[in-house]
This record gives sequence, structure tokens and C-alpha cells, in this order.
Amino acid sequence: MPVDPHLLLAWVAACLVLIVTPGPDMAFALGQAMAGGARRGWAATAGIMAGATCHVGMAALGVAALLAANPLLFQALRWAGALYLFWLGAQALRAAWRGQQGIAPRPAGPGGMAGAFRQGFLTNLLNPKVGLFFLAILPQFVAPGRAPAWVQMLILGPMLPLMSLPFFALLLHGAGRLTARLRQGRAARWLEGAMGGLFLGLGARILLGR
Repeated sequence: MPVDPHLLLAWVAACLVLIVTPGPDMAFALGQAMAGGARRGWAATAGIMAGATCHVGMAALGVAALLAANPLLFQALRWAGALYLFWLGAQALRAAWRGQQGIAPRPAGPGGMAGAFRQGFLTNLLNPKVGLFFLAILPQFVAPGRAPAWVQMLILGPMLPLMSLPFFALLLHGAGRLTARLRQGRAARWLEGAMGGLFLGLGARILLGR
């Protein structure tokens, strides 16, 4: 077996603890579901999972170690992620303002789904703390003397996003049903405004976090 069974069980337990702990990814997916329903929330979730997969690959290849060893690169990436979330927040607040003025919003079609996926992917990928998590925590569950470390990391790492899918499904289903009842008139504008405030808060959290 490429990984140690005891370390595998410990990694599963650690993943479960992380999954039930609210974080920026969960808040982002819920915000997308609030703005456009469960389908849009799932598109954002798929983007988040793709971003997490990239972080696992970078950690296995040692790219995350370069990031951790270069404070300037870390700060630049953190600023990029925060500014991107600020931009998303400003766009959502602008949409809420347009609704307040009686201007018809842009339809949320297939392009909206692609946009939600892209935003989820970039939000996760531009969060350096996600990459540093896989760099600092994942190697602790690599067993010396078995398969190469990068092979074990590629086996263990994807388990976290895969195990989080049922939890995201439960949250998005509830958010989608609630949003379907509220997305009309003034409630729709409040949802857009709430999503904008959520994005701004996530950007501030990344920017001010230590």
C-alpha cells in the first residue's frame, strides 16, 4: 500500500474536522448559490475543487515550498487574491444598485455558470494560505520508506476536496431552495448586496490575515 493505513485514517479525521469548519471557500460557494441558485453554487464549488487540486499538485512538486520561502511572493499573491475578491464584491454591489434603479440585470445563463467556476477557481488559487496548508499539514501524513513523498501527497491531497463534496451538496441544496423563494423584487437586490459584502469581507480576511 503506497500510504500508511494509520496515517491515512488520521488524515481522514483531519479532513473531516476541516470540512465542518467554516472558511472562505464555503462562504464563497454559498454566496454564489444565494445570488444565482444551486446550479451557480455548484459551478463555484467545481472551480474551488479545481483550485484545490492545483494546490495539491503544486505542493507535491515543491512549488508551494518556494512560495513559503519567499515572503515577497507570498505578499504579492495575497494582495492579488484580496484585490480580486474586492473586484467581485464591487461588481455584486453594482448589480444590486442597478436593480435598485430599475435597470434589468444581465441574465444568468451558461456564461454565468462559467463565470462562477472561474471565480471559484481563482478565489481558491489566489489564496496562498490554501497552498501553505497543503505544504505544512499534508507532509506530516507522508510515511517514510513507502512510496515517494510526491506520490503519497497526490494520493492523500485530493481526498480533502472529494470528502467535502457531500457537505457542500447539503449546504447548496438548502441555499438554493431558500434563494428560489427570495429571488424576486427587493429580496433579489438584497441578495446581490449581501453577496457583494461577503466578497469584500473575504478579501479583507485574506489581506489582513496573518
